[in-house]
Amino acid sequence: MYFLTINGKELPVPSFYSVDNNDIDSTDSARSDETGLMHRRRVRKGVRTCEVKWILDGESAEGLHTDLSEPLLSVSMLDPATCGYVNCSMYAKNLRSTFYQQQSGLPRKSWWEISCKLIEY
Repeated sequence: MYFLTINGKELPVPSFYSVDNNDIDSTDSARSDETGLMHRRRVRKGVRTCEVKWILDGESAEGLHTDLSEPLLSVSMLDPATCGYVNCSMYAKNLRSTFYQQQSGLPRKSWWEISCKLIEY
């Protein structure tokens, strides 16, 4: 079982994995001032986002960072809404590297938390 593949490459098991399905509303969607009712015009439904974090050594973190830096990612992801895997085109937003600790004085042996939000095009 895997959680994510990007461009055909299986990614390490994440330490955190959260999937959302969001709607995109038009700019003229709003609440009426007089009645307080919502007037909604949905442009697109079910846009997937996936917030994910990994804790990896420096060498693995470098490879993952490279994989996530592409502008267009072909993603296969575990989606609880479908009880299976879905394929979609995504991009990584807020790609972040947080330092945890260093081992043996070697940068490649240090530990990092890599996190991002994958957003469907």
